Amino acid sequence: MCSTNPITVHSWFPDTANKEFISLQAAIEYAAEHVDELPAIEILIRTGARRYVIIWGDQLAALITRVCVLHRGKASQGH
Repeated sequence: MCSTNPITVHSWFPDTANKEFISLQAAIEYAAEHVDELPAIEILIRTGARRYVIIWGDQLAALITRVCVLHRGKASQGH
């Protein structure tokens, strides 16, 4: 899923950079790189003027699991 609005991966830890993406998949993959910091990470999807959908906690963990499993499945099909 690509968006015209940036999707932000926000971390409350000062050592983890916040990053913006145009793809929800890319944002989830970036969050997965910091899975050990998951309680302090959220994904902010802009839906309009000052409105966001926020994905965090168990929901974010489930998405990370789903995206990583799908990514591994596609990678193994290529070998």
